[in-house]
Amino acid sequence: MSNTLSVAIAAWEAELGTDAVIADAEGLELYTPSVCASERQVVAVLKPETHEQVQRIVAVANDHKVPLYPISTGKQWGMGSRLPVRDGAAIVDLSRMNRIIAIDVQYHYAVVEPGVTQRQLLAHIAEHNLPLMLNVTGSASETSLIGNALDRGVGYFDSRVEGMSSMQVVLGNGETIRTGFGHYENAKTKNLHPPGIGPSLDGLFPQGNFGIVTSACIDLMPKPEAHMAAIIKIDDEERLPLLIDALVQLRSSGVFLTVAHVGNRERSYATLAPLLYGQLVEGGDPEGAATREKAIRMLEDAGFGPWSAAVGVLGTKAQLKLAKKEIRKSLKHFAKTMFLDDALVGKAMALGEALSFIPFVRKQWMMLRAARTVYGFTRGETTDETLRSVYWSAGDYDHLDAPNPDASNSGVLFCVPIVPACGKDVFEVADCTRETFSRHGFEAALTFNLMNTKAMEGVVSLSFDRRKRDRVAAAKACIQEMETRYLEMGYPPYRVGINSMPTVVNEDDPFWRTVRDLKKVLDPNHIISPGRFNLV
Repeated sequence: MSNTLSVAIAAWEAELGTDAVIADAEGLELYTPSVCASERQVVAVLKPETHEQVQRIVAVANDHKVPLYPISTGKQWGMGSRLPVRDGAAIVDLSRMNRIIAIDVQYHYAVVEPGVTQRQLLAHIAEHNLPLMLNVTGSASETSLIGNALDRGVGYFDSRVEGMSSMQVVLGNGETIRTGFGHYENAKTKNLHPPGIGPSLDGLFPQGNFGIVTSACIDLMPKPEAHMAAIIKIDDEERLPLLIDALVQLRSSGVFLTVAHVGNRERSYATLAPLLYGQLVEGGDPEGAATREKAIRMLEDAGFGPWSAAVGVLGTKAQLKLAKKEIRKSLKHFAKTMFLDDALVGKAMALGEALSFIPFVRKQWMMLRAARTVYGFTRGETTDETLRSVYWSAGDYDHLDAPNPDASNSGVLFCVPIVPACGKDVFEVADCTRETFSRHGFEAALTFNLMNTKAMEGVVSLSFDRRKRDRVAAAKACIQEMETRYLEMGYPPYRVGINSMPTVVNEDDPFWRTVRDLKKVLDPNHIISPGRFNLV
């Protein structure tokens, strides 16, 4: 440890207390494992509890020129987890900053700190019986709201970043700013009108390395009168463009206004098969390959073919009745559609449990229990059960109930291109992805999320066994080639992992040179997240 670093650590300990500073090898090892099989040298971990402590952390970092890498809860799985882009940074773990500062029912928003998780906010809403819903993601319940939004994550109802505003930020230069109207102390509209007055600075901080966000306003949704989910299946790969174009038309017509999730067979199986496997084992089937195959056959028998979709529909009972009619009419010639609502799911679950001694009924009951996880997302619920897909796809069956993929044998990497909301383009991306993955010896789990009437988020995951060096190398090469091919095809990724910054950041591009110039003003010593979506 250099003398400069030793002095910085001593200063942080004086500011935060020794229990909030980790610098020993054993403590640091808890932060460095990564499900994406990456490695970085981390010099310290700092765990502030207040905005003022973050200010002091940044001041010390500037004094001693030690870079910082802020994380919210560190669950950026498949993109780097808690690891910085470059070696030599101190991680700023914001998970202790977990206050729900305010919730407003009338204007349906919450003001939270970066350590507030999906589970925490939903529990608060339920405890106080608030008529509100959260734009949940399909990731784990302990993921950060602010952290996911800052990397532009997409939920089941909208893009997360579109619903974040009024940020409080400690800049790399030590200044604290509040975006929008937040810098006017008496502004009653600071959480209601994001742009404020003057240039809007909110756009600087998602995927920016200019400062540390210590609180923000997160949009919620009024709880609707009624909810249902449409589960859609097609049995022919060639019908995928028809499905995509039909969903775009339904969204354009206002039949539904949520995010439609369209996944291929590999995605459906990775999500549902481990849930069925767990039920089978609970029911007395032996652990092992035979039961795994049985779970997959159940999905095949249930008609989960090449592609399936899940769409949540919110509104009044009359609106849902009309939506059901329009969805059926649009899809009836090439897809099978099933509609679920709370009443139907409740009755089916109760009936299935009562008649579970009948083999056919038990099988259907188990399928419904597994599908209820996806159904829950469409009504604003979250779960940790989806983590099983990481382990299942990597063949790591010993960790199916483990809460932390970083500590498992599983590996996962993601590609996330933005694709035009057009069936032809989606089909092209799917075909290219499968061909590339197959050449490297992998299966591609694909999801295309219709975010609006113009664009779809592609979520492409690659699973591998981290214990096998050749598979780790092949996985990284596959993702690197895939991201390059997407760029060449005209479908740039909208998020990349810590190893892929050079793929998207280019000094020849005046855009990235401008981003670098902003860094000189807002963070002149390059303290915050060096190399993250920036040349410096």
